[in-house]
Amino acid sequence: MSLLLYGIVAENALPVDFDASLLLINVDGLTAVTASCEQADQDVETVLAFGSVVGRIHQHTTIIPIRYGSLLPDEAAVVEHLTEKAAHYRQRLSELQGCEEMGIRLATATPEPNPQPNSKAISGQDYLQAIKRKYSATEQAEKEATELDIALAGLFSKRCGETGLFAGQHTYLVSYLVPRDKLDAFRAKLDGLFETGTHKGIISGPWPPYNFAG
Repeated sequence: MSLLLYGIVAENALPVDFDASLLLINVDGLTAVTASCEQADQDVETVLAFGSVVGRIHQHTTIIPIRYGSLLPDEAAVVEHLTEKAAHYRQRLSELQGCEEMGIRLATATPEPNPQPNSKAISGQDYLQAIKRKYSATEQAEKEATELDIALAGLFSKRCGETGLFAGQHTYLVSYLVPRDKLDAFRAKLDGLFETGTHKGIISGPWPPYNFAG
């Protein structure tokens, strides 16, 4: 039976009766939160249940959340993994201490397909212009994200961004790592920016810091 890894917390950070279905494996001040698992099924219900456990842990203590599907063959493999990554995990726990993740999805235009140069192309300049149009939507979203950074300065400790699909639409997700004592001020500032029409997007969170766990 393999072990499904939910996340890493500090040793003794969770009460002993937190969840009897979980196996807590301690190594040198760190704890891997795991559970027996034959295989990591990808159905929606199972993935949501996994996220619910991570969320409950996050409510109790700082967690380095592991994305769903990370299986290790046995307890010895978990111990080996913790030992090898101990320094990294300690640093990450320190960075995530007392923080929440907030997300903002900015809409982007549907990117054009990759242009194909051929003998009928008018010029190399036309090809370069096609390439520029393809990436302009993302560049615009990154510019807007930078403007958000300036407006939210002092209210977050780290941020990252990535393009992707959400509800079938191309978006640019900006994720912020926000200290809990600044969360209300962060949300109030963000709500103000959106209400005045300065920026438009979908706000989500707070969440466990998935995008800052790497």
